Amino acid sequence: MRKLMTLMFAAVIAVFAIVGCEKPSEVVVDDSMVVLADSQKDNLTVDPSGEILTIRFTAALDWSVRVPEGSDWLEVSPMEGVAGMARLKVQAGINESKSKREAVIEVCSGQTVKPITLSQEAFVPTFELLSTEKSISCLGATLSVVVNANIDYKHDVQADWIKYIRTKPGAKQTLEFEVEPNSGDERTGLIEFYTAETSVTFTVKQRSAGTSEDDWKYDEFRHRSLAMRFTADWCGYCPYMATAFNVAKSELAGGMEVVSLHGGESSYEFSGTETLIKRFSVGGFPTGVIDSRAKINNSSSTAVTTGCAVDVANETKSSYPVTTGIACKSSLSGTDLTVNLDLYLKEADVYRVVILVLEDGIVGYQNNGGYDYVHNEVARYALTSMNGDKVETTQDYQIVPVTYTASLKSSWKAENLKLLIYVEKPYGERSKAKGVSGAIYGNYGDTYIDNCRVVKVGVDVPLEFE
Repeated sequence: MRKLMTLMFAAVIAVFAIVGCEKPSEVVVDDSMVVLADSQKDNLTVDPSGEILTIRFTAALDWSVRVPEGSDWLEVSPMEGVAGMARLKVQAGINESKSKREAVIEVCSGQTVKPITLSQEAFVPTFELLSTEKSISCLGATLSVVVNANIDYKHDVQADWIKYIRTKPGAKQTLEFEVEPNSGDERTGLIEFYTAETSVTFTVKQRSAGTSEDDWKYDEFRHRSLAMRFTADWCGYCPYMATAFNVAKSELAGGMEVVSLHGGESSYEFSGTETLIKRFSVGGFPTGVIDSRAKINNSSSTAVTTGCAVDVANETKSSYPVTTGIACKSSLSGTDLTVNLDLYLKEADVYRVVILVLEDGIVGYQNNGGYDYVHNEVARYALTSMNGDKVETTQDYQIVPVTYTASLKSSWKAENLKLLIYVEKPYGERSKAKGVSGAIYGNYGDTYIDNCRVVKVGVDVPLEFE
């Protein structure tokens, strides 16, 4: 009898598997049969220009997918699978219609149907330059042109003293051009941007020779925020914040640098980490700190962490106009490092400068990342105090040169070494901006990071201007 019952139960299960996603006479609501992953939503928004989405779930029985008629803008694969963890790839095309469209795909396991809604707004072609003119020092500089576009475009440089370098990806693309020094009179160059339908001209004006000594006093320094990531190789959640900060750096298109500060008996523990842990009251890993102003805890959503970091960086830039310019020359002979730093300070104040040696490309273990995880921006050595070496000026518009030397470990790969330089400035009479939801504003001292730069060891870098 028991054997007969077992055979009957197996037959029922087989029928469920065969039925798959045929429309049942009565839908059974049972959330335990098809369970979406923790971070997975059942109502998804698709980019109007099209994108590929991944849907992760666990099914109690074999499963299949039903895609409604008229949803040829969606490609779903695979269409069926066995019980257990599963992953769907949903590829959506561009929405060239003039209205929003929606489709509900259904994951079926036994008699259970799990609906997942996908919504896509109509695609609106966009092409614009965030600015169309820039004045450049006679010293030359790297020029950044920010383009907000979701359609193809090209550019044409109409001046032989302006050279295209590269395009940095992001929510808005940043095109970089190298403007050569000017040894003659004031000059004007044009960069033409055009699509199939329209064109926009960007005008570059460069001041005449002979103004170089004072040019930096009138130009606006490029601002870079600093994202500190407190981490350890045994920390399973730390790779998520690493990804979030890298995305934030990309979205800010040159407006953010990142440093990984290992602590807590990590294999890459850095001696200076503990000083900063105490300053920012870091209670666990991972924890982020932006510009020494705001702390960011890890979120289950990478997008939330990224957004918070970007918002705090933008808050720094808008609330505290940058007053520090950084130029650097460095050399490495064997293990002997020499750093010559020029700080261009527009305001008289008591500044604090910190210089750290970072290493990229360290392949090693990372919990939730495996044994071949690549660790980047890892703090290795401090050339200054972790609280910063004091640089004081009593007059505005001062250039302060400082030199540091150090002996580095031979095991550190010279080609992977970089310098992180950041300058902290007192708030003074400025109020402490605290406007980003999700950020933690504590008592982290009387200074914030005014500006920073990360440069490869052995590469000379001049001042940066916006």
